[in-house]
Amino acid sequence: MHTVTGYSRQYLWLLAVPLLVFGLWAEWQTFFSLWYDSIIYNHGFLVLAGTLFLLYLRRESLAKLSINASPLSLFLLAGASIVLLLSQAADIRVFRLLLVPLLVILWGWSIWGKGFLKAAGGPIMLLIFAVPVWDDLSPLLQHITVFFNNIFLQLAGIQATIKEFYIMLEVGTFLVEDGCSGVRYLMVALFLASFYGQLHYRSYMATVQLVLISALLSMLANWVRVFGIIAAGHYTNMETSLVEDHELFGWIVFVIFTLVPLFYISARLDKPSEDTADTPAVARPPKQARSSIAWPVIASLLIVWPSLIPLAVQAKTERMAAEWNPTLPDSVPEWRGPLRHANIWQPDYQKPDIDLGGVYVSDDLQQVQLQITGYRLQTQDKELIYFRNRLFDSDDWTLVSQTGQTLNIDSYPGLDRVNETIIKRQEAGEQIIIWSWYDIGDTLTDSRIKAKITGAFKKITGDSRGALWALAGRCKGKEIADCDQQREAFNQFLESVQR
Repeated sequence: MHTVTGYSRQYLWLLAVPLLVFGLWAEWQTFFSLWYDSIIYNHGFLVLAGTLFLLYLRRESLAKLSINASPLSLFLLAGASIVLLLSQAADIRVFRLLLVPLLVILWGWSIWGKGFLKAAGGPIMLLIFAVPVWDDLSPLLQHITVFFNNIFLQLAGIQATIKEFYIMLEVGTFLVEDGCSGVRYLMVALFLASFYGQLHYRSYMATVQLVLISALLSMLANWVRVFGIIAAGHYTNMETSLVEDHELFGWIVFVIFTLVPLFYISARLDKPSEDTADTPAVARPPKQARSSIAWPVIASLLIVWPSLIPLAVQAKTERMAAEWNPTLPDSVPEWRGPLRHANIWQPDYQKPDIDLGGVYVSDDLQQVQLQITGYRLQTQDKELIYFRNRLFDSDDWTLVSQTGQTLNIDSYPGLDRVNETIIKRQEAGEQIIIWSWYDIGDTLTDSRIKAKITGAFKKITGDSRGALWALAGRCKGKEIADCDQQREAFNQFLESVQR
């Protein structure tokens, strides 16, 4: 059995950086794009720099590591790489980015054992502060900010009326938006506290304490910032520039109320360690250590293979996308149409490749609109199941009801249910009923979850097609029961048309 010792060990570290960059290239690109474009996450560059700096300081400990493979971590790495592949196929950005620090840690643990965890685990986990999951805290932080500002306003004798996120004064109304939740300050504070603790502290508990204190101080800073803006607007009759432009003011408050107290507190939580930056590692492998070259090879392949699958099926994906051209049926028994310039309703989908719609009229003058909206190549932000893709534009329509309808139509095998949505036009009061379902590479379903999962598996095999199919028609009145005639028309149309 071949082993890796001595000088040859250094080559593994030389290969580590390009391997992790190439294997996770799509995720690093997404990270950089997010940090550059999003004002909430542009501190991500600072987080990456801090991670690399700590790893540089611990380079001697890392260089002393010997291959001591862990079967458990290799098993976990295999599972994480499969999840990464599915997340890539399903275009779930959050999962993909969350997996990056986990994959890097599992990769190193699989090769060098627990010594890698001790030396590099902490710095790598700092990347979690640059992953776009913190936005979910915004509504909670908004409510907390409004609550404490109500107290501050009462103490200051400023009369205000609170309605959810609106703070209404006599001089004007202030809205505590997502950007005012303080989530940016929270992330930066948590990162700086974690970074300082790993850099100087000997005790993990001291680092935890510092992180918790930084969270409280960052929230306090945001409360003071919002109160300062409201008070300035109140006393200047809304003529101060802080009302419109308070970015610099916010960071000044953050420094005063968060960084300065943290600097004072951090020196008193734990005695700094002279050797913390370079965490000692086991210089020699234990007896019977698993030191075969096969372990780093297998671990590295598990990192790389999710990025190779799309390349392997790229030709098939492009061919299937080019050949997929769904069309509206030109001839339907007992129906005339399609009238291509007649629209009863239009879905609110982002940048579809396919957007076909036409109205069919029966012999008894029933109208049914058939709508096909979809994507030949689904990618991030251009995918069928996407939070910005909505069945209707909420600016024009109001939701009346949403349920399911059972089907028993032979021409649509596998489709036994459709989504039924009834909407009402806000201005005219016109009521529309819609039956909709998803076509994922010739698999039909009414479920968004099933459509997402099926789409991910099909994308792995080279099929990235996906479309929304829908029937729309006008109800006779403004009650749900007034749509029964249109439901019957839908059934008759589906029985007549050949998919």
